[in-house]
Amino acid sequence: MDQLRELRTAIAIEEEGSLAAAARKLNTSLPSVSRTLAGLESRLGLTLFDRSARRCQATEAGRSLLNRSRRLLAEYDDIVADTAKRWNEPRGLVTVTAPLTFGRLHVVPAISRFLLENPAIDVALELSDAVVDLQDDLFDVAVRIGPVRTTALVVRRVAAVSWWTLASPGYLASHGIPLRPDDLRNHIWIQHSNIRVPAGFRTAAGQRSRLIPLKPRLVVNDATAALEAAQTGLGICSAYSYQATEAVASGKLVRILRENEPRPMPVSIVYPEVKRTIARLRKLSSFLGPELSSRLRSGG
Repeated sequence: MDQLRELRTAIAIEEEGSLAAAARKLNTSLPSVSRTLAGLESRLGLTLFDRSARRCQATEAGRSLLNRSRRLLAEYDDIVADTAKRWNEPRGLVTVTAPLTFGRLHVVPAISRFLLENPAIDVALELSDAVVDLQDDLFDVAVRIGPVRTTALVVRRVAAVSWWTLASPGYLASHGIPLRPDDLRNHIWIQHSNIRVPAGFRTAAGQRSRLIPLKPRLVVNDATAALEAAQTGLGICSAYSYQATEAVASGKLVRILRENEPRPMPVSIVYPEVKRTIARLRKLSSFLGPELSSRLRSGG
């Protein structure tokens, strides 16, 4: 006989006042309740309830047993619930990669919030503009900017960012405002890219996309450095909207050639299809999606 069930049955009888009512509460039969009580009383050698035609009332021994049983069952339920929560809770390490500036501005704050809310999960984050191969098991999750074309990855689009062309007010006052992409050939160009990438300006995707080759005065692979150079009045540069939002809002840089901006680029959370079932990974992904979307809508 399940001894915890015996105690729960006795408590139900005391609370409901009769064996029949206890049977209804416990969703069982009256004979089953009667047998359970009889078995408990026989094992204890005690009468736990005085029975009448209308009501069962706990004896002194019954009240003593029921009071201690309630405390025991409450402790038992707490132990079971706490153990289930502790060991069913996602836990362990998730490795993440994200673009350098985007990661610093948006991913790090989002992950910090996630870690505060999920003490059983740890995160190792690498910030790099290099696109890593998620199939080599070094990273579990990546935040990607731009299209992701592979069926081997789960892709969750969370937002979009624009590609802006920028110059300082002082530069534009001295050199004039380019009205068409081809006008950039007559301006000083700051290239934000890897030095091995051909320098130039890509026209809006609304037209046939084409790259206008440009000879840069400065090539730098860090967006912050390119934007700071543009703020000094050196020349014109391009950068993602999240990289330049603060400088534009403060008036240090001005957006130009807006009608020629490429279509917004998707921001996605991606992870290998084979890791879809990993609970800690799915929990982080589910948290990052709305968090990054909210941050970018609010000014990123």
